Amino acid sequence: MNEQQSKEVLERFQAGTDSPQENQQVRYWLHHLHEDQPSGLSETLLRDTHDEMWSSILLQTQPTTTVKTTRLPMRIVLAAASVVTILGICIYFFTKEPSDNRFANNILPGTDKATLILSNGDKISLNEAKNGVLALQSTMKVIKSEGGEIIYTSRPDPAPYTNGARNQESETKNVNTMITPRGGQYKLSLPDGTKVWLNAASTLTYPVSFAGRKERRIELKGEAYFEVAKDKMHPFLVQSKTQVVKVLGTHFNISSYPDDTSTQTTLTEGSVLVNMVALKPGQQAVNSGSLIKVRSVDPDGVIAWKNGEFSFRNEPLERIMKQLSRWYDVDVIYQNQQTGSQLFGGTISKYKDISKVLRMLELTGDVKFKMEGRKVYVQ
Repeated sequence: MNEQQSKEVLERFQAGTDSPQENQQVRYWLHHLHEDQPSGLSETLLRDTHDEMWSSILLQTQPTTTVKTTRLPMRIVLAAASVVTILGICIYFFTKEPSDNRFANNILPGTDKATLILSNGDKISLNEAKNGVLALQSTMKVIKSEGGEIIYTSRPDPAPYTNGARNQESETKNVNTMITPRGGQYKLSLPDGTKVWLNAASTLTYPVSFAGRKERRIELKGEAYFEVAKDKMHPFLVQSKTQVVKVLGTHFNISSYPDDTSTQTTLTEGSVLVNMVALKPGQQAVNSGSLIKVRSVDPDGVIAWKNGEFSFRNEPLERIMKQLSRWYDVDVIYQNQQTGSQLFGGTISKYKDISKVLRMLELTGDVKFKMEGRKVYVQ
């Protein structure tokens, strides 16, 4: 949509002659423009306005032949834009099916799946493995919980286990590796109690036990969110690409994919050192390999993937499509390379079919998509 077309849409919005689709487009623009600015209104007024806007949006989603749109004063819409999520604003579009066949071969989202490679080389498909003890290693036993999480617990009794557990009394390398494929994710608790959420197309390598070690060092390729167990005597270190993140006990996210030009470390709680550069909560270190830049970010948006959402805030389409490629296991082909630099925003559940995510992006920018097999063409 060019500048003249955008101006015409805004004029129709102010005059009350815009279509339901244009109405939602303008509301998204207002949210995107003012999301980081204070409204200056009371919480009560903001809450009332939020309810008004939701009522208007929901009216447009009802299966009636006549759609009535509630007109709101521009000042109120601008204020409410800072509290209404993009997902709510776009709900009209996500309740409809595509009107063309560009997404005829719709692709389902990823699931919880990963491969655990034990220190002796044995491989366990975690999505296929039964709950219970999966392996016996040194002084630890590896358990798959009823919720599907991998947990390491101490093994006081060295006697053999049943239930298909694999006994490893002699180990050449005292490390395990968890690998998630494209279209997969997994959660595990490390031997020290640290919780890790491993995103799609990622690899985590870690010791079977931290006992007797001066530090708790692991290695990451890809993306993971960490809730590190506190231990002042044994610092926790994450090696990824050209950096080492050092913590004692805190919550943070690292995105370090091989095909990305930089590694982003985002702190949500506590403090960390990224190659000796200190971060505070709400800050992100962007490491290009030769330089580390620190900037303020919305940490909730960064870790939205861990909570089941895609949340894009002024992000280049190329970066967004990389996330979709990993989660939906698709290849992305650009028919116009310049399109990848366009900035987009939006929030939607990552458990929606890919067509709904692509339609959201089409709504919020000048881009079109077409799917053939597991290939997404960016037009």
